[in-house]
Amino acid sequence: MNILAFLKNQKITILLAGPAIAIALYACNAQVGVNKNLNTGMSTSYKGISTSGTKMIMNDEELNHADIPLGQSFIIVNDKVKGLTEKEGKVSVGCALTISDKDGKVLLSEPDLFKDNAVFEKIDYLRCLVNTGSPMKPEEKYNVHVVFTDKYGTGKIENDVTVRMINNP
Repeated sequence: MNILAFLKNQKITILLAGPAIAIALYACNAQVGVNKNLNTGMSTSYKGISTSGTKMIMNDEELNHADIPLGQSFIIVNDKVKGLTEKEGKVSVGCALTISDKDGKVLLSEPDLFKDNAVFEKIDYLRCLVNTGSPMKPEEKYNVHVVFTDKYGTGKIENDVTVRMINNP
């Protein structure tokens, strides 16, 4: 067999494998993806449940940056969440929050912010309030890692963003 015939056969194999993989993922109801908010730099990955987009909100306004005045709070929001497992018309969600400094030292680790109130009526968004303050310092960067988990299923959404603390304007 010459090289041209071999390449043509490989192309056919690749073309057939692509749709087969897509069909297999669809059949398993796999919702897997990654996206990045270009305004804030926040990256989001999800598996088993999905979100159409993420954003950061502070003072009722969507942020287009990741500079946070020290002492202010902001909210990480995942919009149009789909795929949460329902039981009797309700869903159960966990929310873990970790904040670490540029050297990886963990300043805050909360394994489940929703532990006392994890069951909700059907919802289409997930959000996490992030408070800032001591021991954070102005002009330092901090990594914020939020993980939402489906307590009735196996899905999760992970949000990662690096914020820069600034002095109050």
